[in-house]
Amino acid sequence: MIIDILLPIFLVAGSGYAIGRVLRLDPQPLTKIVFYLLTPALIFHSIYTHTVAGREVGTVILFVMILHLALIVLGLIGARIMRLDDNLRIAVTLSLSFNNVGNYGLPLLLFAFGEPGLALGVIYMVSHIAMQATLGVGIAVWSKDRSLRTFTNALLSVPWVYALVIALLLHTTAVAIPSWLARPIELLAQAAIPLQLLVLGIELSWVKLGSVFRLAAPITLAKLLIPPLLAWGLTAALGIGGLLRAVLIIQASTPTAVNTLILALRYKRRADLVAAIVLLTTVGSLITIGILLSVLL
Repeated sequence: MIIDILLPIFLVAGSGYAIGRVLRLDPQPLTKIVFYLLTPALIFHSIYTHTVAGREVGTVILFVMILHLALIVLGLIGARIMRLDDNLRIAVTLSLSFNNVGNYGLPLLLFAFGEPGLALGVIYMVSHIAMQATLGVGIAVWSKDRSLRTFTNALLSVPWVYALVIALLLHTTAVAIPSWLARPIELLAQAAIPLQLLVLGIELSWVKLGSVFRLAAPITLAKLLIPPLLAWGLTAALGIGGLLRAVLIIQASTPTAVNTLILALRYKRRADLVAAIVLLTTVGSLITIGILLSVLL
């Protein structure tokens, strides 16, 4: 089941790695296309087209906010204890804080729990997208050398925020967009994930894994172990049980999001390290997700 999800990811990223090695491609031009065009389309399409109604919505949103804020805080504290520089601190925090809950988490939930699990997973994904498009972007653009005004201007220059706000506004007011506009947005959204994976492969083709492994390994271990443990404790603290508990724990335990790499590449936040963590957490999740499913099913 997990192989059915992971193998396509590795094949697409692997093709990016192969072409990157042969042609020595620079990932930056593709990164700009993904960052400024495809990812905003994906954010808009995901939020605008998915129905998130249900009595569990508030619980899921609360869980996502608490969990990922806690991971952000832990990432910042851990990086400070390790005395990392600003770029490394941001790369580590982003890698620890945000998950591949879309093209990894949703198929996994569908296979494991059917349509009811998928519906709950979509609520998680939408909440997670909102946090990544705001807090995630804010962390990526932050610099201690920037004034508040410069930071705000940098944040407002990111199209992810606008895609999120417009989609939420149109979704909540039930405003229908014409098909001549909806269709190209959908096509761009469909192109986002494959191109993100190609960018991952191309970036990995430039990475000397040995040079970043000493730092990537403990961050990978933390990413694989801390979120599921936090999620397990948080569901208990909030009194969440049954299917919802299982879905929340699984989504919280998915590997580092490829979008994290896109942010790291765009703002030059040690993309080599982030790419290695994305790869290692995706491989490592074969074990951790397998164990969780055996317990939760």
